Amino acid sequence: MFEGNNGHNVISLVPTSKSNSGTVDIKGILEWIKSKGYFGDINVGSVQYGVEITSSPGGMNFKFNDWTVTSK
Repeated sequence: MFEGNNGHNVISLVPTSKSNSGTVDIKGILEWIKSKGYFGDINVGSVQYGVEITSSPGGMNFKFNDWTVTSK
């Protein structure tokens, strides 16, 4: 986990290994962040997903074939 501020407080969760597919439990992540005291009760207005390259000699390509968000 990385913390920062770009005009807004930002919490970034970074995978520890390469993955070609998977599931992210957004509610579980938010509950974990809340348990650390970063915020109280909230309503989620949007979900963003993507990659951010900080440095990569020669560049890198990323391809996303499909992704969905499901509410339970």
